[in-house]
Amino acid sequence: MRKPLIVANWKMNKNVDEALTFLHQILDELPDYDREEVGIAPQAFAIYPMMKAVSQTPLQIIGQNAASKCNGAYTGEISVRDLAAMGVNYVMLGHAERREIFKESNRTINQKLLTALREGVRPIVCTNGEQKMVGQHNSCYSIFRQLDNVLTGVPVSQVTRIVFSFEPTDAIGTGKHADLETAEHGCHLLRQEIGQRYGSQIANQVRILYGGSVNPNNIRLLMAAPDIDGVLIGRASLDADSFIQMMNYQQMALAQVM
Repeated sequence: MRKPLIVANWKMNKNVDEALTFLHQILDELPDYDREEVGIAPQAFAIYPMMKAVSQTPLQIIGQNAASKCNGAYTGEISVRDLAAMGVNYVMLGHAERREIFKESNRTINQKLLTALREGVRPIVCTNGEQKMVGQHNSCYSIFRQLDNVLTGVPVSQVTRIVFSFEPTDAIGTGKHADLETAEHGCHLLRQEIGQRYGSQIANQVRILYGGSVNPNNIRLLMAAPDIDGVLIGRASLDADSFIQMMNYQQMALAQVM
């Protein structure tokens, strides 16, 4: 059974003091690790102090990005090897904002992915397409082309170490989430394509996340969809009370039933 993964993507928000204050607000509210996994992706400079603060907890501190090289004359880049040395287990790669704003290509993301796998850090690989076109040929082709190029050279034995995500580009950061049918269909297309490439056994083990204006009001419906194994949460994850609700969505659902 695929363990749900709830990820807060803070983007370029929260300094160290704000990040640590947030942790103190949520650590006592973490869900049972056997039931689901929770992570926060802060700005790079906050990773080390946050790692120290959560060392006795199951909370994952996640890199938002990393370079394709582990060391050298690459001013401003982040070494995945050094993330691993701090105990970071996951790194996000290919987020839609990295593709659009910083013009990262599928080839660049592929090189980062191979480096992360080699250094023992699990990549969260983001794919994206316009939600109004999901299910249409052009959008499907775009998503599959991303997969094809990004997964070049990845050994079959490593595919289940990768977490994938589907992000409708017109839902990211807008406050307007994709409808449930679109969100599930995008994740289903990803799983279907992975199955065609690597077989159904691998496809059924891979975790696929949905990202795009996730909030406390829609997370339970999203997480009930058969091909959505977790979420990437942006703006709504910046508020501690909101994030506590979302990471405990299963308990909230049970409480409503009772």
